[in-house]
Amino acid sequence: MIDLSQLPSVSAIYRVWHRDRVIYVGQTINLKKRWQTHHILPKLLSKYGTDWTIDWVEIAPSNLNRAEAFAYRFFKPELNQKNPSELLGLDSSLANPS
Repeated sequence: MIDLSQLPSVSAIYRVWHRDRVIYVGQTINLKKRWQTHHILPKLLSKYGTDWTIDWVEIAPSNLNRAEAFAYRFFKPELNQKNPSELLGLDSSLANPS
């Protein structure tokens, strides 16, 4: 598990990994602040203990919605409860990487 206090204060798409698979994707305008109170944290700790990590890609705030939709469609993360494309009203073909 990554030291959450060391996360940068950047706009980003982030992925939560358990071993070799992405289990959650999200977006934020401030990665550090987001993980101080993230709703998924209790679920991660109860289900995976400390056997998970986060990585991220800095993305301009104006591109976050589309980038998150692409990441969701590509990785199909099990812990995401809602498809970002549907929530945002994006054309699903825009979020399909094939």
